[in-house]
Amino acid sequence: MSAIERRIADFLLENAHLLRDYSSQQLADALRISQSSVVKFSQKLGFKGYPDLKLSVGRGAALEDRVNVLDLFPRTELIHYVINKLQ
Repeated sequence: MSAIERRIADFLLENAHLLRDYSSQQLADALRISQSSVVKFSQKLGFKGYPDLKLSVGRGAALEDRVNVLDLFPRTELIHYVINKLQ
């Protein structure tokens, strides 16, 4: 995983609740990276693009309101999942 991909992944894991309000450009600006890096990261995870990633994360956040997903999947497992998807 590249340093930029790591920054995006860390942001998503720590700030999933903010993602619904962020465009790909806003996320890129917040991380001081290019918008294309955000889109490519989304595609590497298997999404068509950033909007699909954003929708998926939004659904996960909605579920988290009912069930704490992080209790089911410890942070280290989530990080390993992201790393495996990026390889």
